[in-house]
Amino acid sequence: MKYLTQIRKLTTNEIPLIRRLALEIWPKSFEKILTPGQIGYMIEMMYSEKALRDDHQRGVEFYVMTYAGQDCGYAAIEKLDDRTYKLHKIYLLQKLQGKGLGKCLLEEMENVVRNYGASGLKLNVNRENKAVDFYKSQGYKCIQLEDIDIGNGFFMNDYVMAKDL
Repeated sequence: MKYLTQIRKLTTNEIPLIRRLALEIWPKSFEKILTPGQIGYMIEMMYSEKALRDDHQRGVEFYVMTYAGQDCGYAAIEKLDDRTYKLHKIYLLQKLQGKGLGKCLLEEMENVVRNYGASGLKLNVNRENKAVDFYKSQGYKCIQLEDIDIGNGFFMNDYVMAKDL
């Protein structure tokens, strides 16, 4: 890559950075899949500062990717058990997609959990999200369908995908 890419683990005080990035990235990621009402609801449900701080307090680790001096993406992982972690979030600015940065961020999250002693990584992805093909190309397999009632009449219609590390 032409520019230096850095991925760093965030401290509690840096949690507002995840919200700022999410407000820029997340709605565009789902505008063709979800209604504006569901997008707004989910942004507040998952990306309010309180929700992010609660996640961090329960053990979710947040990471930010910097490319060419700009914070451009984020990821979050959480330990499920001694062998498995869950990738809760992984997003990149749309203008930087297709440059290998998403793969770089995913590989780094795999390395982090591998270094923690995990042998597997799971994630949920909307069944209509084009990222399904990306995850498959990175060795993830669909292991189940999941329809999650998130309240307010909304559902997340996901694939659960997993990879042995």
